[in-house]
Amino acid sequence: MTGAGISVSAGIPDFRTPGSGLYSNLQEYNLPYPEAIFELEYFNKKPEPFYKFMTHFDLTKYDATPTHYFIKMLHDKGILLKNMTQNIDNLEEKTGIPMSMVCQAHGANRGASCGVCRKGADMVELQKSIMKEEVMRCACGGPVKPDITFFGEGLPDEFFTSMKKCPEADLLIVLGTALAVSPFKNIVGMVPPNIPKVLFNMTNVFETSGYDFEKPKENKILVKGKCDEMIAKLVSDCGWEKEF
Repeated sequence: MTGAGISVSAGIPDFRTPGSGLYSNLQEYNLPYPEAIFELEYFNKKPEPFYKFMTHFDLTKYDATPTHYFIKMLHDKGILLKNMTQNIDNLEEKTGIPMSMVCQAHGANRGASCGVCRKGADMVELQKSIMKEEVMRCACGGPVKPDITFFGEGLPDEFFTSMKKCPEADLLIVLGTALAVSPFKNIVGMVPPNIPKVLFNMTNVFETSGYDFEKPKENKILVKGKCDEMIAKLVSDCGWEKEF
């Protein structure tokens, strides 16, 4: 399971880190609350803040991090069951991993559709509109958005299909996420209780997720630190430096 924390070293801010996180730096958009910028109901009524925000958030310019390449290595070794990710940055694809091994639970920044009637739209034209800060409208009058999952939208069918693989896992690695959003965080509970679950993160996530990773007796372990640094240590402990 991966979240925004694995892309921080690429230059993409995470969401909830106080001070540096995305939600801490949205004052200029005059939002009623930070999450509103990714809320479908708010977007359909007032899409201008999202369009303005996206002019500064070009995800195509970033490169995959060592942690992304670690996941690719697990696939190359034939031991990756699935990478369930909350991220919409498509950095997994830049490692060369087959995207059939990745479930982008919150969609991806590669298509476009109307926020109201859901009709498909031209992504290139949407990008042009974003850069001009001009709201692109569907024939129905609704604003057009990238095909990323906003709050208030259902997750793609692939997410629920991929969740069925959870009982097959013999290890769950959680990387760089506060596990604050349902139903993504529910994956942890879908993996059998006897299966080890390891969180690589700057903090424990009990307050945001309800899961306490500082309980080894419950097969949960917290590895505290930056993802790339902790993954490098794991690679070393496993004797995988050359392959990595």
